[in-house]
Amino acid sequence: MKAAVWDGASLFVSDRLTLRPVGPGEVRVRVLRSGICHSDLAMMTPHLPILPMVLGHEAAGEVAEIGPGVEGWAIGDRVTVGTQTPCGECRECLRGEPHNCDINWGFAPAFPFTLDDKPVASFANVSSFAQEIVVKASQLFAIDDLPMEQGALIGCAVSTGVCASRVLGRVRPDDRVLVFGIGGIGVNAIQGAARLGAHVIAVDANPAKEAAARQFGASAFVLADPALDAQSAGAMLARDHGPIDLVVECSGAVGAIETALRSIKRGGRVVLIGMSRPGSQAALPLDRFVTGGEVIATMNGGALPDRDYPILIDQVRDGRLNVADQVSGIWPLDRINDAIAALKAGEVTRALLNLVD
Repeated sequence: MKAAVWDGASLFVSDRLTLRPVGPGEVRVRVLRSGICHSDLAMMTPHLPILPMVLGHEAAGEVAEIGPGVEGWAIGDRVTVGTQTPCGECRECLRGEPHNCDINWGFAPAFPFTLDDKPVASFANVSSFAQEIVVKASQLFAIDDLPMEQGALIGCAVSTGVCASRVLGRVRPDDRVLVFGIGGIGVNAIQGAARLGAHVIAVDANPAKEAAARQFGASAFVLADPALDAQSAGAMLARDHGPIDLVVECSGAVGAIETALRSIKRGGRVVLIGMSRPGSQAALPLDRFVTGGEVIATMNGGALPDRDYPILIDQVRDGRLNVADQVSGIWPLDRINDAIAALKAGEVTRALLNLVD
């Protein structure tokens, strides 16, 4: 089986990987398309505690094998794969907060692959940079006739961005919303708010991002000025586009986060979903928040997959959410490093991989 492996120094493609057998409650999925997310790039560091690893967490494909006890799925079913795997039994799950379950995000080490008889770790409960994966049946969501490249983006870009605006941000009609970082998640945060009647202002350091921002519903675009400090930049945004009810920060850049915290109105909300570098710290202006305001942060935009993914899939299928235009290019797995270079250069909204030989 072929997969892209990060060993701490390089990302290389090998056809010498093997996959462990399917267990109870699990399925084997043949991955046909995978998105590439900035979260994957953030993991490409020599300092990971567990290496080597197969990255990737946006997968769509076909059910290839069904484990004992699994019902409701058939070989060949077309599916997208979610990242969340709550236990359903702990205190947090029983309180209706499965996103706070200790095992939900795949932080515990798992080694479903071997390379030359040595264990290889998984990432985010998925590892979609592999041609085949073993996942829990509870991670699967039917996409039926939805194109695979669109289905792959449901598990992160679409769900994280849309739910950041609608679930965590609680966006309302006529809200004024700032979205920082106009990539795959950012465009979904934009359309998640704009399609509910909010006025969205997009902010990015790359002027080429304006076209995508407006295509997905932004009514204004602000080119971030690196020469401005956070206080000045936040004050400018509040003056020119306020009052700002909601900010969705998708870049993870400390400067953008500190600007976001200084741009909202009293009682406004800041949603942090960008992946920051390990050890990053941002200064919180306490005087602004003690008089009212919220800072909210979690992964996957606060989405509850069983509740939100079927709705999102239906909205993509009937055109209420535009995912087709997010697919900027599809690269074969052997050219994954070319796709990553395009993503790093800001040339794409979302880069995808074709894992079919």
